[in-house]
Amino acid sequence: MAEELRELARFVRAFRLEDLSEAELTAARFCVLDNMGAALGAVTSPEIRSIGETWNAWGGLGINGRSAAAWGQGYRTSLPNALLVNGMLSHDLELDDVHTGSKSHVGAVVVPAAWTIADAIGASGHDFLEAVVVGYEVMGRVGMGMDVASNRKRGWHATGVIGTFGAAAAAAKLLGLTEEETVSAFGMAGTQSSGLWAFLAEGATCKKLHPARAVTNGVSACLLAKSGMTGPVHILDAEDGGLYPAVSDSFDVSRLTAGLGKGYEITKIDKKPYPCCRTTHHAIDAALHLREEKSLQPEDIASVLVETYDVGVLQCGFEKYPESPVEAKFSIKFTCAAAFVRGRVSLGEFCRAMLDDPMVRRIADATKVVSDPLFTQRYPKRWGSRMTVTLKDGRKLTCQVDDMSGSVAVPLSPKQETDKFLGLAAAAMDDQRAAALLDAVLHLETLECLPDLA
Repeated sequence: MAEELRELARFVRAFRLEDLSEAELTAARFCVLDNMGAALGAVTSPEIRSIGETWNAWGGLGINGRSAAAWGQGYRTSLPNALLVNGMLSHDLELDDVHTGSKSHVGAVVVPAAWTIADAIGASGHDFLEAVVVGYEVMGRVGMGMDVASNRKRGWHATGVIGTFGAAAAAAKLLGLTEEETVSAFGMAGTQSSGLWAFLAEGATCKKLHPARAVTNGVSACLLAKSGMTGPVHILDAEDGGLYPAVSDSFDVSRLTAGLGKGYEITKIDKKPYPCCRTTHHAIDAALHLREEKSLQPEDIASVLVETYDVGVLQCGFEKYPESPVEAKFSIKFTCAAAFVRGRVSLGEFCRAMLDDPMVRRIADATKVVSDPLFTQRYPKRWGSRMTVTLKDGRKLTCQVDDMSGSVAVPLSPKQETDKFLGLAAAAMDDQRAAALLDAVLHLETLECLPDLA
């Protein structure tokens, strides 16, 4: 394992943006765009604004007065404060990207980590984008090295567990860490891994803390390494206290470096069309398809059966009707019912009025979510489900979704991606500035410095 971790550190040091093909470079730009949109759409969150103000009141501007923007909050602040706020913004709306192989939200960690550091040190768009690519690569590979299904069943949130490595890789690249320092940073990143699913049963709002802490902990690991502290090279596989045996039933360290540099994980990213847990999306796709293609009317529905992978049942297949918009984002029953009734699943569907809608409640209560061997066996390579709707007249309508909209197999078009960004950025800025930011992100490698997003 020591050699695999060192090989990742050497990759971080050696990678150059010029190694990418034009298609891979475009994928990287759009990953930044997608996650920046998700973050900017959340800038009016009262909870995050309050947290940022509290943290800002307790922290100064850091060494030599360096500061970084807290996105859309109207101020610049110390690096730790900005990292925390920007990390939370990236995950707040549940619209950030998904790397299916590691069952994690890579962009919600790597993009705010890289952007905030680049902002603080005045790095170029070229250097920022290099940090993004290596962050995606390292975080994705560390996640793929473990059994992500068992990790979830143990109650861990993979984004928090592996995100520290992605943030550390991005920070190491921007801060110019040596190979030895990068290895130590990975060791200290892993020892700070965290993130548990207990929030879900209570509808608590702290899930966004997981990527935010991964951001701050991964970056702090690099600053500690640069200051001389060392971290364990066997952080992943140590018999006593290794991360992999602690959080997973099995692991395969060869996946950390297999094919490294011959293709990039940043090209294997799902983008969300709906603002809710990705595990609900296949069923939403099916509901919208049956509603549109079969002219299905919600009042005609007697019952709905959704067959999916076992982790999907655990995570989003609750019998209980959601009590809050937070819980609704993790409910297949609710999101499908909303799709049937409204013909869409947007931010507007996650509100008290929709939860109280009698037709939505009726269909959700008539929906059953169960596991199916086909989808369980495919997971996490493919996330899918089969929906069977029984009508009041006895007829049955079926739709199987093997690859969700927004997946690598069924990607969003460039127009869909830019429209998503512009729609979300409207919460933070006017149309003219949003268009300018869009253009900047799509030409990142040409920028001398990043736009100020305070």
